[in-house]
Amino acid sequence: MKIDFTVNLNLYKYFLAVMEARSVSQAANKLRVSQPTVSYNIHVLQRELGEQLFTVEREGVVPSPRAWNLYRQIKPLYLALVQRIAEFMQQHN
Repeated sequence: MKIDFTVNLNLYKYFLAVMEARSVSQAANKLRVSQPTVSYNIHVLQRELGEQLFTVEREGVVPSPRAWNLYRQIKPLYLALVQRIAEFMQQHN
């Protein structure tokens, strides 16, 4: 099977953090990066997917139905991948 696109896993790291924090600034604090870094990466992901994932309101960001669907599908895969990479790194140190 040939894949004709590149997946930037960092975009999904930012996406998951914003979904869980419901705030770009809180996600930035959690990830120890600047708020503009998180905003930029969310913008890039939205552009790649071709749709807006969040709306900004006073109390934070509100995920779209598509964002919820993506979150449910991506989170377990992302966590499993990170775990496998950690295990691999431990085995080869």
